[in-house]
Amino acid sequence: MSEKSSSRLASNLEQLVSRMENIHFQKGSEMDQVSGVLENMDKLVDIIAKIELQRQAEQQLNEKLDRLSQILERVSNTATVSRNDDVPVEQTLRKIIKGVKITGKVMDIIAGSLGAMFDTISTTVKQSDRQNLTRTNNKEVDLASVLAPIGALLQGFMGAAAEQHDVNQSKSGSNKANKSEDLVE
Repeated sequence: MSEKSSSRLASNLEQLVSRMENIHFQKGSEMDQVSGVLENMDKLVDIIAKIELQRQAEQQLNEKLDRLSQILERVSNTATVSRNDDVPVEQTLRKIIKGVKITGKVMDIIAGSLGAMFDTISTTVKQSDRQNLTRTNNKEVDLASVLAPIGALLQGFMGAAAEQHDVNQSKSGSNKANKSEDLVE
């Protein structure tokens, strides 16, 4: 029996060794799998870190683009405001120039009319003095010759007013055309 028991013992030991080898082999393969999983997890962590860095860089870029768009909006708004400010200044200058032109024309008409009136009055007075030499009783001044320069002055005013009215109508028509051209541009 001792042989049987020793053979059993040997067989049990062999089985135990083979089981231990199987367990050791399984543990080794599991360890290889775990190390492979750990390597893959390390790679995954690196990829996630890179993605996070890219996301942060994109977020910073978006913030910079937002700031840039806000600055561009402010600049475009100030450019629009300055363009709107330029138009009234230009129109004001044009109105001043028109006023100066009209004033110059009126002054020219007044000066011409006054000159004609003084010439007429002086010739009338001279003629009256000559007539007085021949007629001592008649000291009347010819009223028609005095009123003629005043009539010329009034006609000059009316002509200047009509001319200014025509100029304003033609300018307003051209301004409307310019505004429509500006809108088209």
